[in-house]
Amino acid sequence: MATTTTITSVATILTDIQDRTDTTRVYYGSGGYRMSRPVLTGSDAKKTFDSIPTVDVANIYSSDLEVRRAIAREVAKACEEVGFFYAVNPPVSYEKMDAGLEIVKTFFRLPSEELLKLHVDNSQGVKGYLPFKFKDGSNRRASYSLGRDYTNPEQHFVTVAPPGTVSVNQWPEESLPEFRKVIYEYYQDVFQFARKMLQIFALALGLEETDLDEIFRYPLNDITMQYYPIQDLNEQSSISPHADYGGFTLLYQDQVGGLEVLNANGIWVPAPPKEHAYVVNTGSYMEVLSNGRFPATVHRAFGNTFCERFSLPFFFNPDPNSIIVPHPKLVAAGEKSAFESQNVSRRQIKGLMTNRPDHPFFKRLRELGLKEEDLTFDLVSKPIQDIVAMGS
Repeated sequence: MATTTTITSVATILTDIQDRTDTTRVYYGSGGYRMSRPVLTGSDAKKTFDSIPTVDVANIYSSDLEVRRAIAREVAKACEEVGFFYAVNPPVSYEKMDAGLEIVKTFFRLPSEELLKLHVDNSQGVKGYLPFKFKDGSNRRASYSLGRDYTNPEQHFVTVAPPGTVSVNQWPEESLPEFRKVIYEYYQDVFQFARKMLQIFALALGLEETDLDEIFRYPLNDITMQYYPIQDLNEQSSISPHADYGGFTLLYQDQVGGLEVLNANGIWVPAPPKEHAYVVNTGSYMEVLSNGRFPATVHRAFGNTFCERFSLPFFFNPDPNSIIVPHPKLVAAGEKSAFESQNVSRRQIKGLMTNRPDHPFFKRLRELGLKEEDLTFDLVSKPIQDIVAMGS
């Protein structure tokens, strides 16, 4: 973890992406750009979804390939038509799912002074606690994130960080010492589920089951726990409309609800909670890998006027050393893909520097005047003295 920094700004100001004077279009963010979609009604309406499909993944570890292919066919249909689906009967301990959600509730109810000790500005990798304040002055969300950190023994089942690697995750060791153990017990289960889901996505695309494994060998995975306090009704959602940029997401949410998905007619479709089920959606990296077959679908999330809401999303993203292009087996001979290659490492560091311009670590990077080719994701886990030497 980086040296603790005095927090001068504890909130990120979010603006309403929707144009409230324009009722003919729905606005959302995608790839860092503000985009919109027309609201289609009557004879202009397209055939599209009005509910979120369900896929039973109970047999995802079946030794019978045909059983796994049957699951993949359902996943393919859901991804092509909606981009979201419920994965019911997941191979994750229900006890660990429930314990994880309960410890998240306890965490966000800690005193603010304890939470702010874990502010993301104290982590080179921007991991930790982040409160949000909206343009109208309201507080409608706070998050706590932990990610790929191979200095943590709990992640050594993937690989071990070399000596000198800077740890990026932060933990409430004094105020909630059991938090790390409970979260990592859940994390390890959901990580293995994500790895198997990746192979189901490969089958869903007509690929060999392991064709995507190398791209996600050391995945840029992340858990970003979300807290939504009780809030007044407001047209602005707590999480602005957007399409995910990653591989795919496994969302475990409480029973309050608030997630909505945008269909082709510009209509918001609710994704109400299902007990011990995951809401699964694909991101822009999967859209590129699939050559557009599995698009990243726009969604948003609200708090509730009567009770607090909590969610526990797990993001499974490509290895930062990967270059994302449509899988060669999905590009026909002579076909020119509409997708540009994406350097995960550079895109990730650029996104962090853009989204957190006042973060002490990224301010220091800008001061060093590093060349563009030196700005890669591995900087977040390098000692600052090593980075200074690069700029000398």
